[in-house]
Amino acid sequence: MNKKFQHKKSDSDFKNFMEHRKGLSPFDKKLEAAKLIDQAASVDVDKAYHTVSNKINQENKSINIFTVLTRIAAVLTLPLLAFTIWSLFLQETEKESVELAQNEITWQEIHSPVGMRSHVVLPDGTNLWLNAGSHLRYGIPFTRDNREVELTGEAFFDVVKNEQSPFVVKTSSAEVEVLGTQFNVNAWNEKEQIQVALKEGKVKFLFVTDEKTKKYCELQPNDLLEFDKTEKTVTRKNTNIEKYIAWHQNIMILDDTPMTELVRLLEQWYGVKVNVADGEIKRYKFTTTFDNEPLHRVLELLEISSPGIKIRYTMGKPIEGAKKFSPSVVTITKK
Repeated sequence: MNKKFQHKKSDSDFKNFMEHRKGLSPFDKKLEAAKLIDQAASVDVDKAYHTVSNKINQENKSINIFTVLTRIAAVLTLPLLAFTIWSLFLQETEKESVELAQNEITWQEIHSPVGMRSHVVLPDGTNLWLNAGSHLRYGIPFTRDNREVELTGEAFFDVVKNEQSPFVVKTSSAEVEVLGTQFNVNAWNEKEQIQVALKEGKVKFLFVTDEKTKKYCELQPNDLLEFDKTEKTVTRKNTNIEKYIAWHQNIMILDDTPMTELVRLLEQWYGVKVNVADGEIKRYKFTTTFDNEPLHRVLELLEISSPGIKIRYTMGKPIEGAKKFSPSVVTITKK
């Protein structure tokens, strides 16, 4: 075999070895390095050196001194070679670990229990108010190419402006994208509609049609957008949006609100169970404002403003065998 062929074969073997190593997992690389270290540790350098030295001192002068010295160098170099390869593997593994850590996202989750509203300041300074029973999560680190939050329920946002990092609110069916503004998103999973009310600034509402086409609609201040999740249709109107955003200041505004919606609000805001005992009452509508009122005061005012109804409140009781109470019950009947 000539030297030229040996050289080509050596290059091919090295390339194959490097290609093989690219497919190894970090764990396999560590295992490979450990084997090299173990092999290097098993070499008795002193013994090998004395063996070769004795051969040089033998009377057989036909031994090639250069060959012997080469063997000595190989014996002495083996541990150093193993350490070098191990260092290379370790550096690659550490680099992979750093890259993996940089790509990892830790999720911060916030849940506002029924009967409570929560005020949260995000890492970029954005203020948000999470309505009762709502859930929000965002990734850490938060300020990347864009600032994304995932919302189930209702939240009011006062977003810090950052032109290099848009703020995106994701819901189950659509997205709202802004740079810096104040707006409200109502996106309950059980509701057929998503509502977006814009107080100031601009927002872009994005959704995907049944044909997988992405569409968007831009809102101006005091715009109210309603998106039908089933029909994939959007309606927008410019109106007084105060009743849609006042909740984040603990103000409940009823504006010709039907009984069914009032029941939902009472259960959400105060964590009670509401029973309407008469079908006729369900057709009632209410117009009034409650500014940070406790439940007993709200029930009292509702009864005064609607002479035809009677409201009874039953406090929750401890549940046997459990460290919690059953929900309090509000029963609405005709007088």
